Amino acid sequence: MRKISILTIFICVIVLIFSQILYIRAEPKMATNFQLRDPWDYEFSLEQFKGSPVILHFFRIYCGGKITKESFKQIKELNKVCAKLCEGEKCTEGDVHIISITLATCPTTDLKEWAEYFNINWLLGNDYDDYKLDIIKDYSKYLSELTDPSLIFLNKNHEVVFTSDYLDASEIIEKLKEVSQIN
Repeated sequence: MRKISILTIFICVIVLIFSQILYIRAEPKMATNFQLRDPWDYEFSLEQFKGSPVILHFFRIYCGGKITKESFKQIKELNKVCAKLCEGEKCTEGDVHIISITLATCPTTDLKEWAEYFNINWLLGNDYDDYKLDIIKDYSKYLSELTDPSLIFLNKNHEVVFTSDYLDASEIIEKLKEVSQIN
């Protein structure tokens, strides 16, 4: 009987210690700032959108402007999100900011023409413009677990709060409501 009581107390102490260890909050995963240029020569940085939630949308453009079916579907869903949340404004001027970051290595891909064709009303840039792939490298720890296209949600403080592969517009809006109290 005495052995059972000592064992019970020991187990309770161990459980209490582990619960305290798990309770300690991990450091937030801060998004890495970057600078990018859109197809119309507008330079922007992630830092300029601090105070607003941001969706980083990563995808590939192949030679001739081709993208995967999933990327095409994701862009259509992001257009719906932009139309709903930005109320006709460019999505760079609303309560949430969408930034699409692509890797287009083919010189025949005209990103401006491509963006107009897909009706992209948010920021878009090619990480390969400077031949460094620095943004993709900085976010590789998230992208390595995702497919093309990938979404990374940042809260107002630009902490990485959620990552996902393809999401439809309603799922994106629900996730934005969770991370930023958008109505």
